[in-house]
Amino acid sequence: MKFEECIDKGLIKKDPGATRRVDNSLKIAERFLKSARKNLETEEYEMAEIAAYNSGFHSARALLFVRGYTERSHYCLGVALKCLYKKDEIIKALNTFDKIRLSRHNVMYGGILITREEAEFVIKFAEEFLEIVKKQVNLVG
Repeated sequence: MKFEECIDKGLIKKDPGATRRVDNSLKIAERFLKSARKNLETEEYEMAEIAAYNSGFHSARALLFVRGYTERSHYCLGVALKCLYKKDEIIKALNTFDKIRLSRHNVMYGGILITREEAEFVIKFAEEFLEIVKKQVNLVG
C-alpha cells in the first residue's frame, strides 16, 4: 500500500491539532521503554519486545504528529513516515521499525517466543530511535 492509499482509506489523516500531541507521544515512548527494561530484568522477553515496540511506535507517531498527521494503522504509519522523511538515518531506522512491527505481530498473534538477545536488540533500537526522533522533532518543531 502507498501513502496516498493510506490517506484514501482514512488510515492516515491530516490533522491540524496533531502537533500538540508530539510531547505526550514522546513521554509515552519513554514510559514503554522503561517498562521494556523492567520486563527484560524479569526475563519476560516477549513482554519486553512488545513494550519496546510500543516505545518505537509512539516515537514514530511523534514524527507523524509533527508533520500534522494522525494514523489508524501501524503499517500505514511506517508507509507515511517513509514518504514524509527522506533522511538516511531515519529511513534506516524506519526499515528496522517495520521489521520489529512484524516480529511483534508474530509474538502477539502467533505465539512466537523471543530470546533475550532479540529483546535486547529491540530495546536498544527503541532507545536509539527515541533519540533520533527527539532530534528530528526539535529540527521540525
